[in-house]
Amino acid sequence: MHYTGPFDRTVDVVVLGLGDAGAVAAVTAHDAGAEVLVVEKQQAAGHRPNSRYAAGFFCVPEDVDGAVEYLSAMYAVNGELSTVDPALIRAWAEETAANPAWLDRHGGEYVKMDIRGEHPSLPGHESIRVYKARPAGEPEGYAGCPMHGFLRGLVAERGIEVRYGTAARWLLTDATGAVIGVETEHDSGIERIGVRRGVVLAVGGYESSERLKRQYLPITPAHFYGTEHNTGDGITMAIEAGAELWHMNVWPGHFVARFPGDGYTGGTGIDLWGSGRFGPGDERAPGSIFVDGTARRFIREPGRQHAANLELLAMDADSLTYPRIPTWWIFDQERFERATLVPTYSGPAGPVGDYTWSEDNVAELRKGWIQPAGSVKELAEVCGLDAAALEQTVARYNEHCANGHDADFGRDPVTLTPLGGDRYYAVPLWPGGSHTVGGPRRDAKARVASIRGGSISHLYSAGELGSLHGLLYPTGGGSIAECLAFGRIAGRNAAADRVGGS
Repeated sequence: MHYTGPFDRTVDVVVLGLGDAGAVAAVTAHDAGAEVLVVEKQQAAGHRPNSRYAAGFFCVPEDVDGAVEYLSAMYAVNGELSTVDPALIRAWAEETAANPAWLDRHGGEYVKMDIRGEHPSLPGHESIRVYKARPAGEPEGYAGCPMHGFLRGLVAERGIEVRYGTAARWLLTDATGAVIGVETEHDSGIERIGVRRGVVLAVGGYESSERLKRQYLPITPAHFYGTEHNTGDGITMAIEAGAELWHMNVWPGHFVARFPGDGYTGGTGIDLWGSGRFGPGDERAPGSIFVDGTARRFIREPGRQHAANLELLAMDADSLTYPRIPTWWIFDQERFERATLVPTYSGPAGPVGDYTWSEDNVAELRKGWIQPAGSVKELAEVCGLDAAALEQTVARYNEHCANGHDADFGRDPVTLTPLGGDRYYAVPLWPGGSHTVGGPRRDAKARVASIRGGSISHLYSAGELGSLHGLLYPTGGGSIAECLAFGRIAGRNAAADRVGGS
């Protein structure tokens, strides 16, 4: 919004949002000598950004050149490389590789995992390794992702001012379109804050905007298992300032359950094997399969961890339906008794406590969140599936288990446990995930791109809002790694900027 009037207050740098990206940007700008104000629309009590729902994984390139090759390959569909800024990918690789050293300098703790790039068919996947944050320096009473707790601690120990309960409404611009401040709204009214150096957009995506999801995502409904406060505010502000958007129609997607009870309206990740992680673990995996609306398997369960949503896009043009929405998760008593059906170490049923999941799944069964039956035929009837088709699907799957080879989809043999017994269960699954990635496009210096070419002066972005991850996601922890990396890039470049004659 073009603004020529006075400001109620002026600081060097305003950071919008206090997730991981906003926290790192604020700390970096502060340590570079800037006066920093963080504006956060959530109240301090119960502050739940997406970063707090995460498990704390972050990926680290152990070979920068290999990581550049890997990320570049993710943009090539049918062998054609889309328009990608090589400098941006190089900045990502170099800066994410520096994340462990930055954490070391600031007292962060982590462990290295035996997990590599998620797409072994692409060159360079071995150059990526996944780390996991350990608790270190969280504020008193904090519960949630240890990385976010650590970063919140860094903000607090520096005395950086955080204005909670304050929503950013407009980016204020001068006659040339350069950003010179922010208009905010809080209980006591409107406040216009000027900046001497720059503004960092780190307000997250649009997971909780049904309007934006319907407009931009290729499939609906989609349910996300994070904060209910990510309503696309940054997209609105960026568009009004003339930003170019990208990656609005993609996201790192999963199959998610949805239990609209106990006040939480988002999605919830599932624990397919009862192992407490995406893989089956060391124990014998219980029997589980996914079937579509025709009662047939269509995927090597559980699918690619952050690209499973791509399997759901097969539309039946004759009926104008998506036969794979919902997908039905079918399992037996062994899986029911193994462990909780959803993760309780992260996500809405984790430490943030949006709702509580019982240890034995019985409370959720009584609520009707899990569909039970005494036979495969009865389960099909409960789910509205063709009984004969589901019985045939289960019989064929059990035959694969007996042979030790999934002839249909090549599922990992260690997970080929037959379905059996006298109790069967089903849970409907939907497309979803942890976060969206669309938003204002950024460059290697975290500057927001203008729709007219070049960049918007004094405007920077970091985090999932305008993430550089497009159709494919590198591996677990890609988002936190990007938050750390581009939080630093945005923070130091904003701190070094100058608005007008300031």
